[in-house]
Amino acid sequence: MGARLFWAVAAVLLCSAAPMPRVLHVSMYPYIPDAADAALILKQGFEESHPGVLLRITLNENYYNAAPGAGGVLEEDADIHEIDGIFLKDFLARHKLAAFSPGFAGMMPALHKLARAAAMQGGALLAVPHWLCSDFLFTRADRMALDGAHTLAALQAALPPGRGLLLDMTQPALGELILSYLLGRDGSATAALKDLHAGPDPALVRTMRAILALEPPGFGRSLADDGKAGFYARQFARGAGSAFIGYSEATHDILAEGETSCRAEDHCLTQADVRVGPWPFSSATPHQVVWVDMYGIDAHVHGALHRDAEDFIAYAMQEATYRALLIPPNGAPPRYLLPARADSYTDTAILAAAPLYARFLPILDTGIVVESPALNATLHQAAAAVSAALPASH
Repeated sequence: MGARLFWAVAAVLLCSAAPMPRVLHVSMYPYIPDAADAALILKQGFEESHPGVLLRITLNENYYNAAPGAGGVLEEDADIHEIDGIFLKDFLARHKLAAFSPGFAGMMPALHKLARAAAMQGGALLAVPHWLCSDFLFTRADRMALDGAHTLAALQAALPPGRGLLLDMTQPALGELILSYLLGRDGSATAALKDLHAGPDPALVRTMRAILALEPPGFGRSLADDGKAGFYARQFARGAGSAFIGYSEATHDILAEGETSCRAEDHCLTQADVRVGPWPFSSATPHQVVWVDMYGIDAHVHGALHRDAEDFIAYAMQEATYRALLIPPNGAPPRYLLPARADSYTDTAILAAAPLYARFLPILDTGIVVESPALNATLHQAAAAVSAALPASH
């Protein structure tokens, strides 16, 4: 009798037990300010509204390593990939992305024009844009001569001696600088890519040398400095240079340095002290290189897990989610990532915390998205060739 009762109770408990949650693995783009905190915001918010799904978010420290067996993003085993647009053509060539459900694209919010164009092919949405990335010229409000320095010659004339331009020019960073120069010089992605594949020409090398000469002594070519997160932005905050070139999210590092590491007598920069301008590579309308980070669903994902993946992407694109990511709740400086969602740039809550978006957007609007197969490898090859022609130190 006791055995019968035991098995009867066990059967009831087994039938009434909650089903095991489905695990959804998201490989998140790792190079954003406080990436682990951003991942936690996404995980907690999504799981609260989707109790049947357990979200597993990973940050791949080998993201950009495309060497076979290195575990870069192209080799990652995940259900959702947050893809730097530099790899989109490679994902497609490997047939690594699943199609979205009919009607899913129509549920997306209005996207910035560059984000939408980068993610579309033949009228189909290949991946959902999340962030845009582009480099900008940061200057100081107390050095007004730099405000109109939209060409390299103007920048050279405006920079005071010994307190010049801060910019990472180590080999890992050179590829994007080279592409930016070519796009500014050539005026189109097609022409810039053609010259990139042709290899460095003398004018390009001369320009890289001229830019390096604008840096204060000891800056630009140190791999030790390159390995320190936000190093150049933080040095700019402390007055080591009069100008700085970096992504919009470097603003977070500039402000964080002032708020967390500076004494009052250090006079570190505040948000009101920062000015933003375009790349100084073109005398005509500047054309920034713009990258688009986007969510794609892995080709192996089907059925209920595919629905979960679309639900997560839809959640990540919500207005409230962008606010949570861009305005950290713990009082930290805004992340200043560039949203792919168009109305974020007029969102009153975001602008109240991060007013510099009003300066980033007009420059971003002039940008050009550059996409090409194996572009990451091509940029590394160009960087190696140019780096060999530059001094090892400055």
